[in-house]
Amino acid sequence: MSLDQKGGKVFRVSRGVNHQWDVSEMGFDEPLASFDAEKDACSYANDLAGTRPESRVVVEGPESIGALRSPVQSTR
Repeated sequence: MSLDQKGGKVFRVSRGVNHQWDVSEMGFDEPLASFDAEKDACSYANDLAGTRPESRVVVEGPESIGALRSPVQSTR
């Protein structure tokens, strides 16, 4: 992931195959980080989105905690 490119990014928070919460950049298969708690993954994704104008966080899954500080689109 390169944060010096122009344009917003979409960061995804979702359950991974290891039953942890993965944070990934849309368009890439490998997660940037994995967390035991969804709130920690959301916090990390928000921090990443906060470094780029027009970036957002998408939370996927039925157990999502709700709204985050960054613009959020939930796929629930």
